[in-house]
Amino acid sequence: VEHSGIVAMFSQDGTSAGRAIGWRDLAVTSGSSSCCSHWLTRGETRKGSDSSSNLVGGRRNLLHEHSGMIGAGRLLGIFGPSGAGKSTFLHALAGVPPQRGTVHGEVWVTSGHCERSNAIALQSASVWQRTIALLEQEDAFFSELTVHETLVFTAELAGKSSGAATNAADHLLKQVGLSAVASRRVGEHRSGTSWVSGGGTITSGERRRLAVACALAGEDTEKNSLPRILLADEPTTGLDSFQAARVVSLLQHLSTIRKCATVVTLHQPRTSIWRMLDDIMLMAPGGHVVYCGPTDEVLSYFAELGHRCPLEGINPAEFLIDLVSIDTEDPEHAHEGHARVSALAAVVCSHPIDVHMLPSSEKIVEGRLGTALAGVTHQQRCLGSRAGPAFRLLLGRSLKQNLRDQATNTLRLLASACLALVFGAHFGVLDGGGLPTARSVASRICVVSFGTIAMAMLATARALDRFAKESAVVARERAAGAYSGCTYLAAKSLTELPSDAAFAALFATLVHGQCGLNAEVSKVIGMMALVAVCSAALGLAIGAAAQRGERAMAIGAPIMIVHMLTGVIDPAGQAAQQPSAAMRGLRMLSPIRHAIEGLCVAELGGLRLARNAADAPRMGGLALVATGDEVLRRLEVFSSFEQSLGLLVALVFLHLAVAAMLLAVGGPRRRKATEGTAPQSSSYSSCLRPFSATRSRAARRRGGSSVAAG
Repeated sequence: VEHSGIVAMFSQDGTSAGRAIGWRDLAVTSGSSSCCSHWLTRGETRKGSDSSSNLVGGRRNLLHEHSGMIGAGRLLGIFGPSGAGKSTFLHALAGVPPQRGTVHGEVWVTSGHCERSNAIALQSASVWQRTIALLEQEDAFFSELTVHETLVFTAELAGKSSGAATNAADHLLKQVGLSAVASRRVGEHRSGTSWVSGGGTITSGERRRLAVACALAGEDTEKNSLPRILLADEPTTGLDSFQAARVVSLLQHLSTIRKCATVVTLHQPRTSIWRMLDDIMLMAPGGHVVYCGPTDEVLSYFAELGHRCPLEGINPAEFLIDLVSIDTEDPEHAHEGHARVSALAAVVCSHPIDVHMLPSSEKIVEGRLGTALAGVTHQQRCLGSRAGPAFRLLLGRSLKQNLRDQATNTLRLLASACLALVFGAHFGVLDGGGLPTARSVASRICVVSFGTIAMAMLATARALDRFAKESAVVARERAAGAYSGCTYLAAKSLTELPSDAAFAALFATLVHGQCGLNAEVSKVIGMMALVAVCSAALGLAIGAAAQRGERAMAIGAPIMIVHMLTGVIDPAGQAAQQPSAAMRGLRMLSPIRHAIEGLCVAELGGLRLARNAADAPRMGGLALVATGDEVLRRLEVFSSFEQSLGLLVALVFLHLAVAAMLLAVGGPRRRKATEGTAPQSSSYSSCLRPFSATRSRAARRRGGSSVAAG
């Protein structure tokens, strides 16, 4: 132990005392790399790179190369102004690359002690390898589950038995201080508050603690396995000062008792939070790391560089953030800010880390690639073996979420019933309940057409809304390798599509009675229910393509309008011009078209109509038809009810297949490994330190203070 910032990672008898995390040349560039390898060994340089530039080989550098290590049981706080790359660094560390970005470098964690020699075993690290747990800024949960149920589900999804998951949940509830609210529903997060219809829900601070507990729920403590590295992205956002301090205090406590490194990004913490941090990483705009070291040495480090912090009444965090902030609105101040940040970054780059303090490049690369490739194969096997249990768990969660959402179910029930009553009030009983006439043909077509459109639109909108609300939770669970997109889709379809069919069946039953339709009520119910299921499946496919609710609605609305335009039949009896091949294709893909045609066949097929020549000026050719079959011929409806039903069933499976494919293609992004084979672990015998960056040559001449890693 050379200074207060270094802790012994392993005891004298060689047994593991915790888990540390390290990284070498970690960088993020925008755009995709033109080469196959995304991993750089120490000493490599990219063509066109410049430590002072944000461009690397023509690509923008979101995070400049940095190497370091965090010791077991230590809490690292990452500071910096907005846009400095704090979240980018955290996600790169977790193995979750940004959109349209490429992660370079190596990340590893300590995985125990090598029995062959007095050395430390290393293994590659990422969320999907279950060596890292990532807490995003937004707390996403299923709102209708209780706090205890959420934790039990997370533990079971990680592979624990029901009894072990319950015990783990009870233990975690005590650890994070949520035992008193274990039976409360989580609720939905709305503009800084928690809200859900009916019953009490948890607060924002409790949601953050629940997120921490969920990140730890999958750890297998019974088998004495090492804990996961905990990464939290701005865990204090949206909380008051008291709750923010409580959350950071919890993270510090968990880091100590679990003997595991913890990393948090913080926006602008209060002084009490600053004192909880063992180590500090300060980031400047452009993705530069200007300091990475012990908290108690940061002020002296910058003081020696000519930036002394006034100790009286100044929060050190505020001083550091102001030091690296750039006022872009004032050109003169912006120039000064860029010069100051460039100078600080140049100091770090001019004093690289000591080579002997990191594992050799060959061992890191070989261990990294071998473990990564083995991890992919292992994960594929695990996904296959856990598909059955995961499907059961997802099915149960989806059922609880849908059945307990009484407010939404009640509103959907009232909407279906009231909409049917409006149909009845507008169209009335067709032909007064007597002999069908040609005059009522247009009204009958309008009833089935507008009813079909209403059920299709409602089902699609509801599917898009539900998919958007769950997307963040599903993305987090899939990133951890808990289940595949197909497993999630199967469970979701089995629980939600029947409810869409049920509400459509209610609407169809009421409309049939209110308007006195000629078709058999079973056919009207069946067709309305099926078009709702088909439209909901289409909503799932759109949601899988768009992921976000706003994008899904922006895509879904035009698609449904096209289906409506290509599906509506002109009730005037005037056949349209010969459609183009593109229009015929759109009609084949329109569930509204097939449902309307099927209902028209059921309503008008075999129907004899009373004619009235006086209606000819208003109704045209339809005023002179004698049978419903003749109306169908004039409307160019030649398919039977069964054919329309079959086409709708085919569209249901088509939409689900497209959704499954999109979920598979748009799955969680991960760091890539190059081809090759290698041992699954590597080791080095040097003493591990909380940061692999040791003191620079300049610091050694000064006699002591730590300088950040280059």
